Amino acid sequence: MVEPVEGVKLNLPQMLKAKDDAVQGLTKGIELLFKQNKVDYIKGTASFASPNTISVQLNEGGESTVEAKNIIIATGSEVTPFPGGAIEIDEEQIVSSTGALSLQKVPGKMLVIGGGIIGLEMGSVWSRLGAEVTVVEFLNSIGGVGIDEEISCVPSISQISVLQPLTRMKFSESNSKNR
Repeated sequence: MVEPVEGVKLNLPQMLKAKDDAVQGLTKGIELLFKQNKVDYIKGTASFASPNTISVQLNEGGESTVEAKNIIIATGSEVTPFPGGAIEIDEEQIVSSTGALSLQKVPGKMLVIGGGIIGLEMGSVWSRLGAEVTVVEFLNSIGGVGIDEEISCVPSISQISVLQPLTRMKFSESNSKNR
């Protein structure tokens, strides 16, 4: 049996600083690898002008056109907006996954909409830090695409709470009409 550790307290500002330092270090590391391997790294908003040509509105201003045989689209993650703008993500009370990584205090309760990999990761982090987390997933499985069906189709809350102290809620056809 593992003995409990006493006197340990969360230092959230220090944890967030460590996260920010790690992100910054990883980003600079990737940029260095690109430079060493002669990979062009262009930051901006792009659109295809043809199958082998993209037009880029550069983040630092201006425009660039790039032609290549192979183009990698690395868009990062972006939160899917609610239909019709029904709920606005203000990054204070209603936060995206990015905003959830920057909360300045552990919330007493947290509702995570989306039981995919990112939603479960956010729920897991804040649950471990003391928040009471509920995950709402529209589909009948959790974890997202590529997750083993035996693991992702959880028939009862008690089975998932063995893994993490998270609550799983599934919208059924009958209660989805009441949203």
